[in-house]
Amino acid sequence: MENLKPEIQRERLIIEGFYDLSLSQEFLKNFLLGLSKTLNMKVIAGPYLFSPNSFSKLHHGLGGFMAWAESGVTFYSWNPHKFFTLDIYSCKAFDTKLALEYVKKKLKCPRMVWERIKYDK
Repeated sequence: MENLKPEIQRERLIIEGFYDLSLSQEFLKNFLLGLSKTLNMKVIAGPYLFSPNSFSKLHHGLGGFMAWAESGVTFYSWNPHKFFTLDIYSCKAFDTKLALEYVKKKLKCPRMVWERIKYDK
């Protein structure tokens, strides 16, 4: 991706996959807080959790997001498919491998794909 502002440090990681557990609001809250701790991010707001179940025919699951001093994270799930998307955005460097290991372990992922956004030099 073209880097329109190279003097601003930013990193993005997108993870999608399937989870093998019962996803609840309490679990998601603890998952997001644990991810923040694992990546050494300072929580400044959230976690905010929501479910579009009673508002949408397209999307049934849980979602959540948190603001970090370093930026933030968003999570979306589709319960009937046991599928999730997680987006991590940070203005400080973080360990991709550590993030992937945390997500795979906590969500008990049988299959997961990911991509880190690469900016042109």
